[in-house]
Amino acid sequence: MPTSRRFLQERESWFPCGQYRMRYLHLPSADPASRFRAAVVFVHGLMGYSFSWRHNLDFFARHRDVYAVDLLGVGCSDRPVPGSADFGLAAASSRLLEFLRSIRHSQIDLVASSHGGAVVMLAAAQDRSFPQPLIHRLVLVAPAHPFMTNARLRLAIFRTRFGRAVARSLCVHSALLRSKALGRMYADESRITPETRAGYAVNLDDARSYDYALEVVRSWRPDMQQLQRALPSIASVPVLLLWGGQDRVVSPRSGLLLRECFRDAQYFVLPNVGHLPYEEAPNDFNARVWRFLDS
Repeated sequence: MPTSRRFLQERESWFPCGQYRMRYLHLPSADPASRFRAAVVFVHGLMGYSFSWRHNLDFFARHRDVYAVDLLGVGCSDRPVPGSADFGLAAASSRLLEFLRSIRHSQIDLVASSHGGAVVMLAAAQDRSFPQPLIHRLVLVAPAHPFMTNARLRLAIFRTRFGRAVARSLCVHSALLRSKALGRMYADESRITPETRAGYAVNLDDARSYDYALEVVRSWRPDMQQLQRALPSIASVPVLLLWGGQDRVVSPRSGLLLRECFRDAQYFVLPNVGHLPYEEAPNDFNARVWRFLDS
């Protein structure tokens, strides 16, 4: 656990996951009417954590109860040693759903990015098995999904033992490579502030983060197959699919294929931003997402 002050430490709590703990933030709304509205829960991408939503949490907390999680194994949550915890998609989704059911809201809207998007889609499918499902709407920001063909080659390399070893060694020992990896998330690297680099250092400078990411990638193919089989069960869930027009990680065009899996789907591309539109264009992002959630 980092020894320096954590992002929004005064808002943090801990959710037990067996012998481990998952950190989450809670920003209660000051609006009395919020108790009649769905809570909003933010779920980060593969190498992100609750810090990723620093430009968004206060905005949505004006009118909703807001939460943001650090998934187990990354951010400020506990980091089990490799092999001691399951980081596959089904396990991550089950942990998230257990957390959602613990916060005692009758309805929840989920806003999720990248790998977190895959986690919440499968969590929504698991949620449909309950007599009273919690998950009301989904906002998926460049989510990982079964139709993202542009990523198949690099994922295949990272699934090999040699590929995992090389990737981990390079990332752990090369500050330049870590900086370039963060820059790839943005359309315009000049928008990356010193605060951004310092915040992401929680993950990027910790070798355990790469162990976590490689564990996630290890089961990627069967996980995406499982997600594809689960998508029909959430076809009726209203969803906003949101991409940055210059996303180099998950192709915006692949979102059109994912849109076909939902009966009530909106698809929107924010121009001139990359894989993290909530960071590069937070005002536009907040307005677009709020318009959807408040409709």
